[in-house]
Amino acid sequence: MAVLCVDIGGTFIKYGLLSESGKLLSMNTVETPKNLNDFKLLLRSFVDGYRQRIDGIALCAPAMVIYDEKAFYNCEGLPFINGISMKEIFGPANKDLPITVENEGMAATTAELWNGSLNGIDSGILLTLGSGVTGGFVVNGELVRGAHHQAGLFSLIRDELNVRGTQGLVRSNCSAINMIRAINRVAGNENELDGIAAFEKIKSGDKNARDIFAQFCKNIAQLLFNMQLTMDVQRFVIGGGISNEEIVLKTIKQKYTEIVSEFPQAQQVLIYPELVKSEYSNGIGLYGAFYSYMQQMNGEIKQETKKEPE
Repeated sequence: MAVLCVDIGGTFIKYGLLSESGKLLSMNTVETPKNLNDFKLLLRSFVDGYRQRIDGIALCAPAMVIYDEKAFYNCEGLPFINGISMKEIFGPANKDLPITVENEGMAATTAELWNGSLNGIDSGILLTLGSGVTGGFVVNGELVRGAHHQAGLFSLIRDELNVRGTQGLVRSNCSAINMIRAINRVAGNENELDGIAAFEKIKSGDKNARDIFAQFCKNIAQLLFNMQLTMDVQRFVIGGGISNEEIVLKTIKQKYTEIVSEFPQAQQVLIYPELVKSEYSNGIGLYGAFYSYMQQMNGEIKQETKKEPE
């Protein structure tokens, strides 16, 4: 038997089957629905397509989670699923299937820690670049969940203090999707989400595309620089579909070096961390959801009941 794994993003949903040994058997990508009813129909169709082959469902999303409720809270781009149990989403026909939920960043970091670019690393940080920025911390070889299971909510970091609202957040300024959209707009491409077309423009030397891409990489490098000053880790891992493009890692490294060079004191004391590509790239959320599913089935993840702020 296998586990149906679903990585819910603000722009796309990836889903697929993983065997009990953790082998990816299939993977597909669809656009994320814009309302609750379509969301329910889509997720139920995943089960219908694999019903005879699965014995559980593992989900992850860029959101806070309540494990016992099987629910996501404050999910980026999907406010209509806020607080709704995934048991309800999948409906009575699937009530006997065990379901687990996990924060997307923690899921991805778990995957890298178990069998990826953070395996054997004492301290590291994963950043997965997509609609926003998700990821997680590893300290002493273990995932840091935080006192309230909220560590790694990178998208909500404010990186422009003088800008009000979401435009001053990492999820806006470090969004790979926003970068791709911007390049396709100036290029006049009808499909603003066409990542292949955007990178063709970048690699062809198009000035507008190169400028937008360079600013995006500088924003990521600034985030890494601030994190390194705070955490002093051995390794940063860059994930997400765009990490498959060699120019992404290369340019982020260049921008990181430029930022360090602007601060003589940092140059004197700061030891450069490693900067590497994710082992899993575009399928990392599926592996992470699977590993979290296995941990939860074994009772290895505990969480206090959600508390309202005092």
